[in-house]
Amino acid sequence: MKRLVYLIPLAFILSLLFPQCAIQVAPTGGPKDTIPPVLLRSVPPMYATNVTRDKIILTFDEYIKLEKISEKLVLSPPQEQLPSFRIRGKGIEITFEEALDDSTTYTLYFADAIVDNNEGNKLENFEFAFSTGPIIDSLRFAGKVLDAYTLKPREGVFVMLYTSLEDSIPIKERPRYVTKTNKEGQFFLSNLKCGNYKIFALADGNSNYKFDQVSEEIAFLDYPIDTSMLRRPSEMMLNTESSVTLHLFEEENRVLSLTDYSRPQRRRLKMGFSRPIVGDIEMSPANVEVDTLEPWFVKGSSVAGDSIDFWITNNELSIVDTLVVLASYQKTDSLMNLVQTHDTLRMFYQDRPQAARRPRRGEEETKEEQKPVVKKLSVSTSVGRGASLTPTEKIRLTFGMPLQKVDTTQISLFNQSDSIMIPMLGFKADTLDPRLYYINHQWENNKSYELSLLPNAFTNLDGATNDTLTYNFKGANPEQFGVIKASLTGVSPNVIVELLTDKESVVTQKIVDTDGEVVFSYVKPGKYFIRFILDANKNGKWDTGWYLKNRQPETVFIYEDQSANNEIQVRANWEYELNFNLKKDNDVSSDEFRDVPNQEEHEHQPLRIPNSEERSL
Repeated sequence: MKRLVYLIPLAFILSLLFPQCAIQVAPTGGPKDTIPPVLLRSVPPMYATNVTRDKIILTFDEYIKLEKISEKLVLSPPQEQLPSFRIRGKGIEITFEEALDDSTTYTLYFADAIVDNNEGNKLENFEFAFSTGPIIDSLRFAGKVLDAYTLKPREGVFVMLYTSLEDSIPIKERPRYVTKTNKEGQFFLSNLKCGNYKIFALADGNSNYKFDQVSEEIAFLDYPIDTSMLRRPSEMMLNTESSVTLHLFEEENRVLSLTDYSRPQRRRLKMGFSRPIVGDIEMSPANVEVDTLEPWFVKGSSVAGDSIDFWITNNELSIVDTLVVLASYQKTDSLMNLVQTHDTLRMFYQDRPQAARRPRRGEEETKEEQKPVVKKLSVSTSVGRGASLTPTEKIRLTFGMPLQKVDTTQISLFNQSDSIMIPMLGFKADTLDPRLYYINHQWENNKSYELSLLPNAFTNLDGATNDTLTYNFKGANPEQFGVIKASLTGVSPNVIVELLTDKESVVTQKIVDTDGEVVFSYVKPGKYFIRFILDANKNGKWDTGWYLKNRQPETVFIYEDQSANNEIQVRANWEYELNFNLKKDNDVSSDEFRDVPNQEEHEHQPLRIPNSEERSL
């Protein structure tokens, strides 16, 4: 008993001496914080009038931090310099670096830059407004910005209002009101005065609120925003008539100039231009004499027409390391007129020296007689191992340089299923690139083929020839593919119908100028979209707008059903039928969209296309 009395005080003393031995456990329980910061008070108060101070303090209910504030903050009306920010406890201190204008309503739009310090909850679309005059303007205007070609929402785009309705005003002056689009491409212009405004959207490359760079993407309306289109905050949720859609695009570069030139291969001279060339290019060597009657190059062009290759066919010119070329071509001058210009271009190329073989240990270094290098031509084809070709699919042959000779007797195409030799009548060169050749044939379904390229079938400009090459492939099995049929009415003037993968790459396109049926055959199973381009100028491609000419980009829209679903899920051995009525005013409607597996019809949601008002904006 006495021993126990001694032990109790001893244990108490030890617990005081060694408190670190206790295990600390973090408190548990309670829901995760998902609530963004809440503004408790501000100096001056929200929507205060007659504000003269150059500093604003916002206090929240928890500790906060700012994320990418310099990128996300928008001050409307804008100033040359953004305000400075300082976090103090649970608040933000905002100091204006420039004097505020008299009798002006200012709005600070923070987007989602204000975040709580612990969980990172964002305060979405937060804005703070005050007035330096006796009243605060309260009208609002809303809308969205979409990419004019993909129709996807564009985030972080400036949307600006101008009190002047001059066409040149976005080029010369900063806007009266400005905001930025959110992730959904939506914008909200707040605290506006009554009046008429010019609206302009800009992906501002240099953040100066002016359209002063050709590469800056823009969007605009053909008409001004008037007072009847402005709404009070209480009306915004009830009335959406004031919403507009702006289609953002980058203007086509209209300045034609030589941007670069090079000699990437000994026989290849390359010239790059700012846009597709106009007219022809004259080239003549200046430091080597050649027979003027003999063409000394073969020309090739990119699909876009802004890159030109000159393949040297003259052997005397090709061996010159530094070739001086006189080039004559058209370019635009300072008045945007095309003028003929002359340049002297120095094209340099030098072969890399081959490393000499080092003698092995114990081997005497001897001077070996250099053997001539036997040149062999390489060729790649679009026919891979086990390939399956649709009936009209071309076989593409790609060479490293143009050919000087083709011997079609050394090319054989054999139908193995029927033991038939196919005449080489469909072997043709590409119209743009002299390195490309195609084999055209109507491939039969499920038939086996063999393509043989025998030695010396091809000889390139260096005199290199090919070895024997053999490719085996089959005609496609239609049961492994789907078919999409689109019946179009009201086509005018031209409509480009594009089939896109779920990665937005173009599989194929059809151009129609009359009512009828557009058929996409042999579509591989997968997800697809259908894009329509109203080709107003009938040039077979989508054209951007031109702001100073008040020209909008050509109208684009994507297939959608009533559920706003724009995907078409193609399955093997299924046929999909879509009916469209394209009216002259671009008001597009659809009668039906149905899947027809094995010719048995099933109802599907009808197609929904944006109405004419949405597209015209």
